[in-house]
Amino acid sequence: MSIQLKGKNVLITGGSSGMGLEMTKELLIHGATVIMSSFKESELDNAYKLLSKNYKNIYTMQMDITKEDSVKNAADWYNSHFDHLDVLINGAGVGDNVKGMDKLKPGHHFYEIPVDSFRMIIETNFTGYFIVSKYFVPLMAKNGKGKLVYISTSTNTMTMPGQIPYGPSKAASETMTAILAEELKALNITVNVICPGGFTDTAMAKKGVKEFFKKNNMPILEPTVMNKIALFLASDLSDKFNNEKLIGKEFDQWLEDRNITLDI
Repeated sequence: MSIQLKGKNVLITGGSSGMGLEMTKELLIHGATVIMSSFKESELDNAYKLLSKNYKNIYTMQMDITKEDSVKNAADWYNSHFDHLDVLINGAGVGDNVKGMDKLKPGHHFYEIPVDSFRMIIETNFTGYFIVSKYFVPLMAKNGKGKLVYISTSTNTMTMPGQIPYGPSKAASETMTAILAEELKALNITVNVICPGGFTDTAMAKKGVKEFFKKNNMPILEPTVMNKIALFLASDLSDKFNNEKLIGKEFDQWLEDRNITLDI
């Protein structure tokens, strides 16, 4: 079945770079109206200049997901410009690229992690997910349907040595996703988790880790790895799926197991 998303409004936090930007491009190609959000205005401006040359259905919204006032103001702006929200993809996240973490050597101990760095990762990947959902899910509820998506990481990555606090932040968010999936059923809002399924070439990937993967001929996934999942979840084909964890590199097999064919 061909995927046509005309009339669908999709908000992507972290949508101006990495996997978020690639999903934005793919959704635009298939007719969706996409609102890219980031706290970096320059990054948003650059992405908008790139995409608006070919697409008129692209908008930007500056928002710091760790600040409640910023998110509330963004939700108010959205509500004044759009009459519905179909899909919210919570893609904004940080890891070893935050200040303090980038100075740690490979194999560092957890007690060497600066507390401010720990807090920033938790506040972005976990608390930020809560704040954005708190203010934007009601826009879905108002229209009687919607889809909430959280970008996470592979389960084994969460518990690998060296993954504090990134792993725990993602694990906590996945637990919250499972709870929200049950809570929001009655509002006709589905909640699902997506992840690439391996080391992915994004801004969060440390140069040294990337070089290690290349040197040892280990696979590095492209940031386009979740494009097909984004199309599926934005389409009506995904309406019945709730509380799933969809993995980018395994998604074709997931579709095959369920006899679903995507014509993209």
